[in-house]
Amino acid sequence: MGKRIKQNNELFPIDNSSNELFGALEKDDGKKQLKLSFIPSFFTTASLPFKNINKKEFVRRASNGISLYLNSPTNVPFGKYGRLLLSVFTTHAVLSKEKDSAVLIEFNSMAELLREMQLPRQRGKDIQEQLECFKRATFSFEQKKEEQVQGHLFKDLYEPGEKLPKGDVTVKTTRTATILFTEGVEYQEVFDGTTKNPRIGTFKIVLSANFASFCQQHAVPINYTVYKDISSPVGKDIYAWLVYRNNGLSEDKPVFVPRDRLVEQFMPVAEDSDRKIANVNYSRIIDQIKEIKEKYYPELKVTIDSGGTGITLYKSPTPVLQDDVRYALISSSLS
Repeated sequence: MGKRIKQNNELFPIDNSSNELFGALEKDDGKKQLKLSFIPSFFTTASLPFKNINKKEFVRRASNGISLYLNSPTNVPFGKYGRLLLSVFTTHAVLSKEKDSAVLIEFNSMAELLREMQLPRQRGKDIQEQLECFKRATFSFEQKKEEQVQGHLFKDLYEPGEKLPKGDVTVKTTRTATILFTEGVEYQEVFDGTTKNPRIGTFKIVLSANFASFCQQHAVPINYTVYKDISSPVGKDIYAWLVYRNNGLSEDKPVFVPRDRLVEQFMPVAEDSDRKIANVNYSRIIDQIKEIKEKYYPELKVTIDSGGTGITLYKSPTPVLQDDVRYALISSSLS
């Protein structure tokens, strides 16, 4: 697959404890087998645009000082199908036996990919559109962090004779990195005259070595069946975040998340926007959380402040475990 490229993803300030989501085996043979997939943990903090913005660049600033930058020569990936395809890419990267190298994904037809994604054939055009968006697209993360550090640690920055600071100094750190989603895409278009659009035959997707390595180090397991069934893109983002965030909670230490942080992360508004827009967005976020708990994640332990100040998250049962017999990997449906 070409030259192996080693990648140090520690440039990214990611919480490596996401791997602890993989707990002990839990048997539940009496229930229908669901599908398991993965998404990069960073995309639970900031994700793709909700709809087609018809732009080559998209920026989303999360509430923890991290910014996501998407760039594409044509149009950035978006919406619910962009999120599902990203999950497919991530899952194949995680399952690859080759580490820190490019990953080849092959399908005999678009129909085969749609079966893996549990989508009807009518969605082929939507998935092809997202493939075009991901082709040659990159994502970048930037984090700006400010902290107080003992001044004497920076003595090398001072000339001989200069007075060193006695106390703490303010240190602002900026971290950035850019990753290409795919190194190459090859596909066949078959024109037989029976349909307006061509049929998509054999196609190959080569995930970049850096993207594969990034996913292998920082992937979050999710219930793909649930993730697919949540129709709203923001609902998908919130569900993935709740699964990921639950991993960092302890039994005796619930976490309060203020409304402003929720709006900033999931449905941000411009600084000069009418306050009513933020109120509407917060209401939509709360509606999504309620629906997720009712329909998709009943084990979720969350309380919603009646005064509208935010939510409190409590340690909940982990919905997805590594090697959980309730789940089959989405790629296992292929012959």
